[in-house]
Amino acid sequence: MTNVILIIVGLLAGFLSGSVGFGGGMILLPVLTYFFGVEVAVPVSTIAQLMSNLSRVGLGWKSIRWKFVWQFLLLAVPFTVLGAMGFAVVPKRPMTVVLGCALILFAIQKLRGKMNLPHKPATMIVGGGITGLINGLLGISGPLSSACYLTLNLAAVSYIATEATSAVVMHIVKIIVYGKLNLMTANTFLHGLYIGVAMMLGNFVALKLIGKIENKIYKKIVAIVMILVSAWLVMSNLPL
Repeated sequence: MTNVILIIVGLLAGFLSGSVGFGGGMILLPVLTYFFGVEVAVPVSTIAQLMSNLSRVGLGWKSIRWKFVWQFLLLAVPFTVLGAMGFAVVPKRPMTVVLGCALILFAIQKLRGKMNLPHKPATMIVGGGITGLINGLLGISGPLSSACYLTLNLAAVSYIATEATSAVVMHIVKIIVYGKLNLMTANTFLHGLYIGVAMMLGNFVALKLIGKIENKIYKKIVAIVMILVSAWLVMSNLPL
């Protein structure tokens, strides 16, 4: 029954992340934490999200904007390593609650037209460093990287595929570091693989649909989803 629940959650997470570029990990982590504990949940989620992002890269390969990927990864890679090395010692729940609240405020301001990050290389480079650090520490990166990539005004499929390309590199870096810290086991890989396959199916369905949505409307949908998913993340990490 646990595996069935995780596959269903994986499908939903894959559809969500394939639709708006993030949210899969934020949905997965609370569920995985419930079943396995946070020390196992983050590595399992990392493997599943790697597979999910690889599928989005493949499905949107021709639309990837490589210039922005390199800018983002310039600081994202070293800061992902730094964050992953501190994964075992940071207080995850309070940090996750703070992050979720900050994302809600950002998304609300985005909907009101009051939050427009500058369309400059510095936004991508600095944003990549912040995203990498949080990604390594908490296993959450999608909303932060999405906030950076939304400044580029890319078409929906291009935005999804370009953001996913950056995420693939960060997830690979995390897996290597987690392996060095003995956080990866055979069971971790197995759970991550079958959840990842479910997420890939969800991605496929989502990417077939989003190409038909007008870009302005799509960005509002992304902001609304960010609020809802961040609220879920905050509530799932509050002390009972």
